[in-house]
Amino acid sequence: MGKSNSNLLFLAIGAAIGAAAGYVAASDKKEEWMHEINKLVDKVKNNVKGSCSKVEDQLEELIEDEE
Repeated sequence: MGKSNSNLLFLAIGAAIGAAAGYVAASDKKEEWMHEINKLVDKVKNNVKGSCSKVEDQLEELIEDEE
């Protein structure tokens, strides 16, 4: 894909995100949608934290095994 094609792709993606954000901002259900988005973000954040702690535990076990 050429540089101009990728630039057009990024422009289209940005326009779509901007249109979606404008639609949400103008919607009557804005508060409900924001609440749902916040719940989703919290869920993802907790999953990432859980995964990180599992990896940390595994690394600590590996370090202890090497000692």
